[in-house]
Amino acid sequence: MVTWRDAAVWLSGVLSVWCGGSLHVSAQSEPADSMMMLEGLVVTGQSARQRISGVQLGAERLELTKLSLTPALFGENDLIKSITLLPGVHGEGEGAGGFEVRGGTAAQNLVTIDGATLYNPSHVMGIFSTFNDDAIGSATLYKGPLPAAYGGAVSSVLDVGLAPGSMTDYHASGTIGLLAAKINAEGPVVKEKLSVAVAARRSYVDMFLKMVPEYRDIVMNFYDVTAKVRYNPCPGNYVDVSFFASRDNEAISKLMSMRWGNVAASANWSSRSGDVWRFVTTAGFTNYTADMGMDIMNADRTLDEYILNFSLNERVTLSLGEKHELEWGIRSELLRVKSAEWAMGPVREREVRSGWQNALWMAYSGSFGEHVSLSAGMRLSAFSALTGKRFEDFVAIGGGESPESGRHTYVDPEPRVSVKYSVDGHHNIKAGASVTTQNLHAIRSSSTSFPFDRYALTSVSVRPERAVQYGLGYAGMTEDGGWDWSAEVYYKDLKNVYDYIDGRGMFSDIDLESITLGGKGRGCGAEFMVRKNSGPLTGWVSYTWSRTRTRIPGINSGRWYDASNDRRHHLSVVAMFRINDRWNLSGSWTYSSGQALTAPDVKYELDGATCYYYSGRNGYRTPASHRLDLSAVYTRRGKRFTGQWAFGIYNAYNHYSPYIIYFEDDDTRPSGSRAVQRSLYGIVPSVSYTLKF
Repeated sequence: MVTWRDAAVWLSGVLSVWCGGSLHVSAQSEPADSMMMLEGLVVTGQSARQRISGVQLGAERLELTKLSLTPALFGENDLIKSITLLPGVHGEGEGAGGFEVRGGTAAQNLVTIDGATLYNPSHVMGIFSTFNDDAIGSATLYKGPLPAAYGGAVSSVLDVGLAPGSMTDYHASGTIGLLAAKINAEGPVVKEKLSVAVAARRSYVDMFLKMVPEYRDIVMNFYDVTAKVRYNPCPGNYVDVSFFASRDNEAISKLMSMRWGNVAASANWSSRSGDVWRFVTTAGFTNYTADMGMDIMNADRTLDEYILNFSLNERVTLSLGEKHELEWGIRSELLRVKSAEWAMGPVREREVRSGWQNALWMAYSGSFGEHVSLSAGMRLSAFSALTGKRFEDFVAIGGGESPESGRHTYVDPEPRVSVKYSVDGHHNIKAGASVTTQNLHAIRSSSTSFPFDRYALTSVSVRPERAVQYGLGYAGMTEDGGWDWSAEVYYKDLKNVYDYIDGRGMFSDIDLESITLGGKGRGCGAEFMVRKNSGPLTGWVSYTWSRTRTRIPGINSGRWYDASNDRRHHLSVVAMFRINDRWNLSGSWTYSSGQALTAPDVKYELDGATCYYYSGRNGYRTPASHRLDLSAVYTRRGKRFTGQWAFGIYNAYNHYSPYIIYFEDDDTRPSGSRAVQRSLYGIVPSVSYTLKF
């Protein structure tokens, strides 16, 4: 047993050691080559045994040390792109920075950073993730039945924690790459009492674009800043204050401009009372803003929107011995959403809604004998649509009528359960089910997470989106933990799924409820994964088969149709090879079948204009997307400084995956039209240098 006196330490994003607590290290938990040194303390990384020992079905506690070795675009270690290599998860597509889980959309995920919610977490056309990898301390993805402590998402939860600064030593690093640079600094303000960690990143993509004459008028840049202050007043207590800010800017001369970003802050007070009670109090704030301007063909348009989120959360844990634990809590959240405010010349329109979301939950986790473990809970969610001048604002052309409003409260019970049966120490079977609801609806205008999707809050007319998910899984490992494997199947049923009416889009009407309809959806899938954990060559292979369908009365003649984000097959192959203490090689190959696409069936002319007739929604498929990414990292450690060169090749065999497909006239073809595919990236080399001290 080793006593660790720092406030809290996260190892591989998995292990949390509390102030004044004890850390138990097993001498036989891992092969020697997976061990790592942390300030004089030798600990093992997340082993195969730890992965399969968890009760929660579909939970992925991410090994940040391994994910950081996977190839990334332009030399950046990208958390979100890394998790898309896991089963059941894939990226939205070329040029998009979001991720989709088990047939859900990116907007159906809950992404939090130290308890504060983030919206649209991506940078400039998906090139970079919102998260600076130097600032991340932990990350857990829940893609199956969610724990009762989480709500507000019908697809998945990505819970990210910022790394606290060291309480004893000062550390800093700086990285210069082809398209971005970043710095990171941490250390004690008062040793063993107060520490701070700060990380910042800035891109300079447009500096390279200005070297090409036809791209000189293009603006494309971003910045992000993270900071965390930790105060350890006494054993068993610590207070964290976290801050996150990001902003993106894109523009093409005076024709078009886009800006979006998040500003978030949170305060967390964690305390213990003996070995039995734990308390965590969290206050959070998020301000997501986005705006766009366009002046094309004498059509001067501007659009802006925002999401304001204020939250307060209390979480209490009671330990009932070594095998049983109770947890309960309460959360209150105030949302204010501007769906859109736009100007078309001198005319301005605006729609603002507000809602109050509250939840109570209680959960139990424990083991019964050597074979059966259980995690079960109940969450009671209540959402109230707020009315009055303080909470609503609607302005339409000519003073049009306000959409239907009124005070209305929805109460939804959300039971969750996961059960694990351990066949022996190396094999287990898991089953689970959950009910989740979501009251912030992103009405998507395309199949990618464009920053200007319009958002609707639950109201008298718009009901909470509700998902019921069932899952069954098996996991196994070899006796030495050198290999492990898993397989899971799931079925998901959704209600109150919203989409635009046929022929309508985000600019059709300021009253969003008047141009959308609600219906239901369903999805199912199977996920498989095999990992190699020991030796100089490690990695994994994952495969996912899934199907997602939607049925909304009034759309597609009321028939079932494939959802825009439906991808039938997704395959990932990841390999990491450690040559020696200085050189590490890695590669990943991904394949995703094409997305559903609505294509015209008939072309005709009306008053000299070409018109297309669409008989069904999403009846066609785009070409498949696939690519190979390679990287090599050279590290040289000195007594005071560590230098690291990272070389990478994105899309090594130069395959152009579809970014957007549209149709245009072509008199040379019998049909008189053709489909045109536009792609963003071919082969892209990268290099970056990092200095740590």
